[in-house]
Amino acid sequence: MGSTDILVALKIAAGQDQPFSARSLARDLGISKSATASSLGQLRRAGLVVGGRLSRISLQELLVHGARYIFPPQVGGWVLGLPTAYSYEEIAGQLTPGGDPLVMPLAEGPQRGRSLSPIHPRAPQAAARDPHLHRLLALVDTLRIGRARERAIAARGLKTWLDGAQPS
Repeated sequence: MGSTDILVALKIAAGQDQPFSARSLARDLGISKSATASSLGQLRRAGLVVGGRLSRISLQELLVHGARYIFPPQVGGWVLGLPTAYSYEEIAGQLTPGGDPLVMPLAEGPQRGRSLSPIHPRAPQAAARDPHLHRLLALVDTLRIGRARERAIAARGLKTWLDGAQPS
């Protein structure tokens, strides 16, 4: 399972059960159609896409238990970007403020913070265009870098989203 596969799966999840195609996913994510089609094949082989639908339970299990091992976080210097992990407002609102803000590096990003390596090089640009994808990526980043309390908050947020009870 690679970074493109997970980015494609998260984009499908962000679509809230909207129909998807390799072409539309490739366009929205800024990756090639062939890479997207290959990822969809990998997701099918792994049982994450079954019958043209995302297996939300399987995706949740993979991310909660494997994200920090598959995509080990690397924190860098100060850059502009999109708030992520515990700096994302949904997660930050449930924690006591503290620590340097974390961002997915994005040249035209709205916030300055310490860069957190994204799960895929195209993730920040795709997240900037899709607030639902941004939310899911921030939850995954929290699973990657957070301590037990932050990880529990992210796991609940991911479960809520994948169970279909998305907040507006």
